[in-house]
Amino acid sequence: MPNALSISATTKIVGLIGWPVSHSVSPAMHNAAFAALGLDWRYVPLPVDPSQPDAVGDAVRGMRALGLRGVNVTVPHKQAVLSFLDRIEPAAQAMRAVNTISVEADGSLSGDNTDAPGFIADLRAHGVEPAGARVLVLGAGGSARAIVYGLAQAGARHITIANRSVERAQLLLADLHSFLGETTGAVVPLPDGLTEAARRADLIVNCTSLGMTPQVETTPWPAHLPLRPDQAVYDLVYNPVDTRLLQQARVGGAHAIGGLGMLIWQGALAFARWTGQTPPVEVMRAAAAAQMRSRLAATPGDSLAPLPVVRRATAQDAAEIVRLHGALQAHHAAAHPDFFKPPSASTFPVSTVRDLLAQPATVIFLAEVDGAAVGYLYADSIPAQETSMTYRLKRLWIHQIGVNPEHQRQGAGAALIDAAKAHARSLGIETVALNVWAFNHSAMRFFAGQGFEAYNHRMWLRLSE
Repeated sequence: MPNALSISATTKIVGLIGWPVSHSVSPAMHNAAFAALGLDWRYVPLPVDPSQPDAVGDAVRGMRALGLRGVNVTVPHKQAVLSFLDRIEPAAQAMRAVNTISVEADGSLSGDNTDAPGFIADLRAHGVEPAGARVLVLGAGGSARAIVYGLAQAGARHITIANRSVERAQLLLADLHSFLGETTGAVVPLPDGLTEAARRADLIVNCTSLGMTPQVETTPWPAHLPLRPDQAVYDLVYNPVDTRLLQQARVGGAHAIGGLGMLIWQGALAFARWTGQTPPVEVMRAAAAAQMRSRLAATPGDSLAPLPVVRRATAQDAAEIVRLHGALQAHHAAAHPDFFKPPSASTFPVSTVRDLLAQPATVIFLAEVDGAAVGYLYADSIPAQETSMTYRLKRLWIHQIGVNPEHQRQGAGAALIDAAKAHARSLGIETVALNVWAFNHSAMRFFAGQGFEAYNHRMWLRLSE
């Protein structure tokens, strides 16, 4: 058996491409499995910056040249890799997204998606059989697409999709029509249509981000609507491990299942595809759980950057917000000294920050690493219009977002945007918008990588769920 710490010229390499990847539990999970089976394989994180021209294509094409056996793909590259592959498996075609690439014996690159079968495998591991079940799916985004596809392939009797935008849910169901087979489908509005749909459901699956860190107090399930002992509730959110939805499920006596198992099983299926070996699922589960608890390095001797933690700011954080704002303004002043003033005590004083925090429509998030503030985001949810000729628009407007230079490209900015998205969703808002100065090309590339689209002098993000 090879030494668990060794890498040699014969070691087979697989990994994870995405941006960022420092938070992933996959390296720990796969490397533990390789060690358990005595395989001379290693799994490494491979950050691919979407702001760099042709980065995704170069990374995928480079797999052959570097002798990699395969990679997992995470956000924001799951769709971008499609055009660089030689073959796309049916599951990836249905989901229009790839999470696993394999380098075949002839050197060709095949893309697959193990999310749906990973979900079904975890359901069955918890004693829940989807065949013949009536299922209620909450949300109509990318994760819901995988779940609906997987349930149909497993023989679910009927699937109801509940989403705030009924039109979006209808489009998803129509788009997957050819993959549904004998499974019937319906759409209801979220949350108004839940009462009748919940009464009929054997299984309820949360595919929204409600309840995810840092918005741990949120839930997609109305407090007045009971859950029953004859139902199973599966929450795709796995951070935190115990979501508010799972707590609601247990109060009603329902079978509550968290989303970590799906993460483990989708990785296990990729492991089997690459190695041809039966994956040691329990080993992978223990490694993933330990990684989530500790956030330690997956590769021996190399510590990964701690995952930024985002929380809502309070009045006690005002001085830290002023400091972070000063760094942001100093960056602007250095870029255009004839236009931007350097920061001063009167630019964005502590009193102003405290006044903003007291306003119901305002939210300020702090990103922290090891307890130290490294970034912030200031936004409000006041409806507004572009001009006198346009309608007032419900949107979350990001006034400011800044991250310390030494902590950029470590996930703090993305975590702040994720918090803003979750906050918007909790308010029933589907649009997030901001301004970016034309000179700030790196910021434009960052926001584009987060899904924002430029329009005039604004950048807009239409939330997917």
